[in-house]
Amino acid sequence: MANSKETQIKRFESTAETYENKGKREWAYAKNGLGDEHYGKAKEAFERAERNREKADRLRNE
Repeated sequence: MANSKETQIKRFESTAETYENKGKREWAYAKNGLGDEHYGKAKEAFERAERNREKADRLRNE
């Protein structure tokens, strides 16, 4: 069963928000001296959030 366009947009936005929060948390871990690997994890999370927002924007503009 196919999801409606609005549902897909909502899912992409929700996923983006989740990864944005994860990125912020990982960044805080790195800034608080819990390991430099958290910078990389934060960068990846922010990139995934951006990709999901771009997908939602593309669907909106179809």
